[in-house]
Amino acid sequence: MNTTILKRTATAGAAALALTAMLALASCSDFLNQESKIALTEEEVYSDIRNVAPLVDGLYTTYRNLRGGRAGLMINLGLDESQQGNFQLNSEKQQSGLDKYNGLLAPESPQVSAIWSNRWPLVTTAAKAIDVLGKVEETASTLTLLSEASFFRALGMFELSMFFGEIPVIDVSRSNELGSGRQPLTEVWTYIINDFKKATENLPPRQSAPKRATSGAAWAMLGKAYMCAPEETGLRNYAEAKKCFEEVMKGGYSLVPSYAILFSNDLDPNIWQQNTSESIFELQYENLWPDQNYWEWDCGSRACDSWFGQECYFAGYDFLLPTPFAYGIADTGGLWENGDLRRSVNLRYDFTYDKMEVTKDADGNDVTTIKTITPDLSKTEWTGTTDELEPHIKKWEDYRTDEKVAGGDLNMWNSAKNHPLIRLADIYLLYAECLHRTGTSGVDGDKDAYVMKVRNRAWGGSGAPAMPTPSGDFIKDLMDERMRELCFEGWRRIDLIRTGLFVELVSARNRWAREEHGGAQIPDFYMRYPIPDDEIKTNEDLANGANPQNPGYAR
Repeated sequence: MNTTILKRTATAGAAALALTAMLALASCSDFLNQESKIALTEEEVYSDIRNVAPLVDGLYTTYRNLRGGRAGLMINLGLDESQQGNFQLNSEKQQSGLDKYNGLLAPESPQVSAIWSNRWPLVTTAAKAIDVLGKVEETASTLTLLSEASFFRALGMFELSMFFGEIPVIDVSRSNELGSGRQPLTEVWTYIINDFKKATENLPPRQSAPKRATSGAAWAMLGKAYMCAPEETGLRNYAEAKKCFEEVMKGGYSLVPSYAILFSNDLDPNIWQQNTSESIFELQYENLWPDQNYWEWDCGSRACDSWFGQECYFAGYDFLLPTPFAYGIADTGGLWENGDLRRSVNLRYDFTYDKMEVTKDADGNDVTTIKTITPDLSKTEWTGTTDELEPHIKKWEDYRTDEKVAGGDLNMWNSAKNHPLIRLADIYLLYAECLHRTGTSGVDGDKDAYVMKVRNRAWGGSGAPAMPTPSGDFIKDLMDERMRELCFEGWRRIDLIRTGLFVELVSARNRWAREEHGGAQIPDFYMRYPIPDDEIKTNEDLANGANPQNPGYAR
């Protein structure tokens, strides 16, 4: 098999950007088998280190794009906090398998194929950059580039292995030895941990552009890797994770005083802020093509689209909705306690439209007024499925897409809130978990002290009650607290898998899984996605390996 990596070319001035664009459609095996398309060879492209810097820069765009859009939200389907809407479930039959955990969740699933294939360009491009940067003279700039490339190879492999288990390892220097087949989990996670370690060594604590990874982001992800490494690898280590999070907390980050600052869709733009003191690694979006994340389009209500049109900033297509548990009240078996301010920021219960209208005053200045429209359910022509007027995700609503605010040029399609992928509240809760698992105290107190740092903010700054303990199991109850704080931010699947709670909580709380299986637990093997059929067919090393497909799925 031809294992030459990155046999793609372009002119010297635009080599890296062209490579990144071409790689966007490549799976692992596609990438390994590409031949040069024009005269300039790979060696010529990389003979000039100036071509590597834009390649590394492109990793940020690649990762931001794979996390954005419907493909980026796909990993949030089939969880205990989120599921697809009923109309989507009925109209996208094959996609429904991601919530129902039935035979439609199969190697032929295009949705699973997308989750697999859109991460490999990140991993393989980063691997090539690591190889080239390892051969040049060490300078401050080349070490930073090497650390960024290491961060992204590890980040891509981290997600792929959490979702699929054993995966190929892309290391140019060992390409003949490793090939493109799946590697044992110990090999995979050794690479992930070592890459994050490399990133902690040479990334600066701050970078000039807010999109760029820092040592704080690297320490955070190294800690997560120690917590997530499968136990059979011998690499899971809560004591080391604890040390990593302590390094993060030395980095000058601080919780913003109000949760609403992070995500509020208030009509006052001064309330909602991006790249805050809490942000450790934030994906940067803009509400102009091609830099949107499109999340409101996928999280909003079809009924509101019918009533108010696509210019309504909370209209949409019900692709991703909260589960009944995730929007329910604790008194009736749901998640939320009375007094928790995060609930109204994360979830929309009221579909009254406070429409923003902009007029000119006598001096020609813009004046914003509010026109409140109460839906008339008797006159609507919405599709009428069961959940279009049940609570929706409010966290990603973007008021800038409202018709008048946008000047009539934008709509819900253009939603583009930044995604604070790693933030300090997440680290505090993970740190509390490490303190519990190691039986130790932290820098500023015990495990409860760190939970209360997060909860007190949720109650307006102080006075929060202790974390509820309905199960009496600290880890399970902490997982509910993580949902309250981090819901719909992309960590839930990983949290469920690493704690061993995936099958239990999805079976109990996801409406479509529960109905499909009659209240019984879903089979254990669904904790992993299947290896896509098109990858097995085109990747000889994988197909001929000892375990081309995950257990439970037909090859």
